[in-house]
Amino acid sequence: MNGSMASACATSSRLVPAPSACPPSKKTAAARFWRRRTVSCRATGGGGSGRGDNDGLLWLPRRDVMLSGLSGVAAGLAWYPGLASGADSSSSPCTTADKVNEKILQCTDTSNQKPCPLVSPTAPVDFTPEGKVTRVRQPVHLLSREYQDKYKEAVGKMKALPESNPLSFKAQAAIHQAYCDSYYKYHKSSGSAVAKDDPAFDVHFSWIFAPWHRMYIYFYERALGQLIGDDTFALPFWSWDSPAGMVVPALFKGSFVNPLYDPNRNTKNLDALVDLDYLSHMKADPIDFKGPKDEKYKELVNKNLCTIYNQQVRKGPESFLGEKYCTAIEGNSGGSLERMAHTAMHVWVGKPETTPCDAAAGGVLSHKDGKFNCRNDMGFLGSAGNDPLFYSHHSNVDRMWHLWSTRLGGGQGITDTDWLDASFVFYDDVKSPRKVRIKFRDVLDTRNLGYTYDAEADRDLPWLRPKITTLVPHGKDSGAPARSSAAAPVFPLALTKGQVVEVPAVAVPAREAGKEQLLVIDGIEFDPQANNKFDVAINLPADKALQVGPQYKEYAGSFAVVPGSGGGETVKGKVSLCITDVLYDLDAEDDSTVDVVIVPRTDAKVTLNVRPTIKNRK
Repeated sequence: MNGSMASACATSSRLVPAPSACPPSKKTAAARFWRRRTVSCRATGGGGSGRGDNDGLLWLPRRDVMLSGLSGVAAGLAWYPGLASGADSSSSPCTTADKVNEKILQCTDTSNQKPCPLVSPTAPVDFTPEGKVTRVRQPVHLLSREYQDKYKEAVGKMKALPESNPLSFKAQAAIHQAYCDSYYKYHKSSGSAVAKDDPAFDVHFSWIFAPWHRMYIYFYERALGQLIGDDTFALPFWSWDSPAGMVVPALFKGSFVNPLYDPNRNTKNLDALVDLDYLSHMKADPIDFKGPKDEKYKELVNKNLCTIYNQQVRKGPESFLGEKYCTAIEGNSGGSLERMAHTAMHVWVGKPETTPCDAAAGGVLSHKDGKFNCRNDMGFLGSAGNDPLFYSHHSNVDRMWHLWSTRLGGGQGITDTDWLDASFVFYDDVKSPRKVRIKFRDVLDTRNLGYTYDAEADRDLPWLRPKITTLVPHGKDSGAPARSSAAAPVFPLALTKGQVVEVPAVAVPAREAGKEQLLVIDGIEFDPQANNKFDVAINLPADKALQVGPQYKEYAGSFAVVPGSGGGETVKGKVSLCITDVLYDLDAEDDSTVDVVIVPRTDAKVTLNVRPTIKNRK
């Protein structure tokens, strides 16, 4: 079957010697000292550029000895060679991914032409890689005044284009709406009309997410440069992963005079320090602090860095990028790149929920259900592209993928040909728009697209060294609390905010070399129009569970989505969390069972239909 994934690792500019062998399975004092200072992050590609041909395992300093400060050199990297991996057909009832291309995906409601792509009689041309890197994306908060003015000028001119131009701002925003608000159908039968029961297609919630958004903002970036006659113009990124960038950039504020301004934002959050774990406590006010030495400030900055660490460092290809797109199952799974900071910042910026929600309240209509959504713009998938901040936000999401592929050694990541050959069509050239067919394999290296990210800005990544601690002691000799004696819950199980669910004694299969251990929660039924989030912890007493978050070692991950359309219907999803290093952190790597704790964070109705399981996956 397609779907092989190779495991490899990268070097960095600062290498430390690797031990002569992997740490032994039995914990001698020396083995415990070493192993609890390393973390495995399965990856593909090898080499600092992501292009090497070494296979191995990426090792980073363990979380329990990360520096508590926010400055200093980045963590050194070392790697073990020789741990190869392939696809695991047992990870999903869908043994092969569905093919995705412009012939299979059909946009409905074409009579109105919007937001479906404008109809053109010409056939698309195949993408040609750019010959050299001409554009360097920089963090928004470090832009010169001249560059800020260029950005405003470019977006202003894009907004001034007639809507009939497929590279106008309205048309660009409509692309995201069409692919995220059920305009597209997955239609396999060539020569026949789109059927009502053809499944809706969305670029979220699977391995489609990262490469599609890279394509999307690539052509957006090119159009901006063309409009101001500057082929070196690069789309700046909102660096919410760095303390200096953890606020909505001032460049996007002001009034309608500023083309980067959008009135549909949460005014309460605009000048506040961002919370990358925002969905866990949305109703709380932003923190009030006196300055960078304030303990509240330090705590939130560290928590944000812990969020990015958990998102980036602990992930193999499918855990990071998402699992295969498959229409045979209800409930695909997005990766940590989509679920974590990306989702939080969408909701952080978008307007808070309004009741009742209607046109008078400033809501936007959903195509799928004809109902209003008032979380616009950024807080609703169907309207997110209307906010210019969306594109700089996704420039940083793209940067996170770039760093995972290069600095963290992820390389290509997925080698399944159904993923590599997935293709979409976008418009290029503002003056004479033409359709371009581009494949995922074309966008794996940003150099093929003529851009890269500011190396100086990325020289020091503070999220490689957050302070992550434990809520309770762990290990047989540490005075750890007794394991849960709670009765096993009965599934299906409806979650309620504030009510912790303990699932005791979940079986842990013996770990196999070269495989990551995944905690899988399948059959998650939820309302796609609502803010949905629950956290997952390991071996944590119920009376401590509400405190858990990415700054604690017991934290295994989260399920979270950006609200979309739904029409009152529920959909099913899935989350797969890599817990290999979590088990090591908690001295539970040799345990045959662990307690899984689920912590509902939002008021939305979420039902778990299946008991969590743990499996090994290559």
